[in-house]
Amino acid sequence: MNYLGHLVLSGQDDEVLLGNFMADAVKGSSYKMYSTGVQKGILLHRKIDDFTDKHQSYLEGKRRFYDDYPKMGGVILDIVYDHLLWQYELKHQKLNLKEEIKRYYETLDAQKSLMPDRTKFMYGYMKRDDWLSNYQHEWGIKRALNGVGRRIGYSNNLEYSFSLVSSNRKKFMEEFESFFHDIKKELGYY
Repeated sequence: MNYLGHLVLSGQDDEVLLGNFMADAVKGSSYKMYSTGVQKGILLHRKIDDFTDKHQSYLEGKRRFYDDYPKMGGVILDIVYDHLLWQYELKHQKLNLKEEIKRYYETLDAQKSLMPDRTKFMYGYMKRDDWLSNYQHEWGIKRALNGVGRRIGYSNNLEYSFSLVSSNRKKFMEEFESFFHDIKKELGYY
């Protein structure tokens, strides 16, 4: 899961949301320096990542990228899952993502001072360019993939990986829906 997926799975607690959002920048046991709520969010993020990395539907989708994008399947699919989350919302109208995204930005703005510098820096661009809303569009995902590729110096143009999603859209969506159901069940949402 990428940023939007993690935020959606954070629930309504503001500190949990912050911890889940910034968890990638918090290494090892250094999470213990934060409040109990932020700690819960960091540990939730780690649990989501662990569950995702072992889920059969996720693994099947990830493998589709291996031929053309060796070692990048997980990075690509994490970003694609934010797009598929939007498609799920547009189809089912259960999450009210437009309103939730406003809440995410407001919550993160109010707690920005607690973010590690690396997260603050990235968050500035995220909010300015409204990544969370733009993930619903193919161009938004391609832009995100291109940005990741540039940041890590990956020579293959990652934005072209989305053509694999376009040509297998139904299968990716089925896998995402299976995964999303299972992770919500794992986290006790039903």
